[in-house]
Amino acid sequence: MRYFNYLTADEEKALFYLPPNSFHNHSHKDILAHSVGAALYMPATRRTFAEDIAFGKIEGLVSVVLDLEDAVGDNEVHAAEESLIGQMNQIAYWMEVGIVSAENLPLIFIRVRSVNQLNYVLERLEENVALLTGIVFPKFTVENGEDYFQVLENYNDEKSASAPTLYGLPILESASIIYKESRTFTLLAINEIITNFKELVLNIRIGATDFSSLFGLRRSPDRTIYDIAPIRDCVADIINIFGRMEASNVISGPVYEYFGVKGLLDEVMLDKENGLIGKTIIHPTHIKPVQTRYAITHEEYTDAVSILKNNHGDLGVMKSAYGNKMNEFKPHYNWAKRILLRSQVYGVLHEQQTFDGLLTGPNRAYV
Repeated sequence: MRYFNYLTADEEKALFYLPPNSFHNHSHKDILAHSVGAALYMPATRRTFAEDIAFGKIEGLVSVVLDLEDAVGDNEVHAAEESLIGQMNQIAYWMEVGIVSAENLPLIFIRVRSVNQLNYVLERLEENVALLTGIVFPKFTVENGEDYFQVLENYNDEKSASAPTLYGLPILESASIIYKESRTFTLLAINEIITNFKELVLNIRIGATDFSSLFGLRRSPDRTIYDIAPIRDCVADIINIFGRMEASNVISGPVYEYFGVKGLLDEVMLDKENGLIGKTIIHPTHIKPVQTRYAITHEEYTDAVSILKNNHGDLGVMKSAYGNKMNEFKPHYNWAKRILLRSQVYGVLHEQQTFDGLLTGPNRAYV
C-alpha cells in the first residue's frame, strides 16, 4: 500500500521531491503508527466492505476500521460479527487464489465492543487475523485496559512466526478522563498500562464525540474541536502525558462528524500544530483532504535535514535555507526527527507545490 496511489506517474513526478514509500502490515511499528492517516470507519454490517477494501473501490483508501461498536445497533451485534467473519474470509480466499494482492490491501483494523468480543473475533478469524494490522479498543479505561492488551499479548505470543504483529489502538473517551477532578490520576494510570505494553501500542486515539456528549456539546461545522473549551483542555492534558518525546507515542486527532471539508481541514491543521497525526473519518470524501495535509513541504524537509546534519557540530543556530527563520539544532532536533519519519510515509512536495495539488493533480483544483 502507498499513499497518493491515485496519482499518475507524471503527476507524482511533478508533485513530489521525494515520493511516499510503500508499506504493509509487516512494516516497522514506527512506520505503521504514522501510516494510519485518515482511518475510515465502516460498520461491520456493511455488505460490500470486502469488495470495497480488496478491489480499491474507495479511491485513496489506506486504512479502514471495521466497527462492531457504536456504528452497530445493540440488536445487530451478532449479524455484524457474522458479516465481519464472512467478509474477512472472502478477502482471504481472493488472496489465496491470486485475485487480490496483499500489497494492495489497506491497513485493516477492527473496533470491538469488549474484551469478550475480542476473544470471540480472534477465535473465529483463526489464521485470517494475519490480514489485520490492529484492534481498536473503545472507551479504554484503567479497569479494562490491561485485559485488552493481555488478550493481544497472548495472541502475539502464540501466532505463527510469519504472521504480522497485531497492535492495539486505545481510544481515550471516558468520563474519568474528561472530568477535571479525576483526569490526572486516570491519565497517569492509563499511561502505566500503555508503558507496560508499549511494543503493542500502535497509536492512541481521542474520542471527542463521547467527551462532548458528557456536557451536551457539539461543535458547529465551521468550528474545530479546539473551540470547545472542556475538550481542548482535555486534549492538551492527553498530549502532555502521552505526547512527550521519551514516550514516543503517536496520538491521532478526534473524529470530525460533518460531511463538509472546510472545518475538517482547519481542524487537521490544528491537530498537526499540536503534534497529532492521523484522524478518524466517517465519509470517503474526507480521505484525500486529510491525507494531503500530512505530506511534508519542501521547506519543512530542508529544515529537518539541516537540523539533524548540524546537531553535533560547533554551531547552535543557523538561518534556514529559505532565509525566513532560525533553526536551533538542539531545541528543534525532536521536531526534525518526526518530520523525516513522516516524510517516508507521505512524501516530500516539490518547492513550488502545495497540499491542494495532491487532491487531484498538480494543476487542478479540488472541487
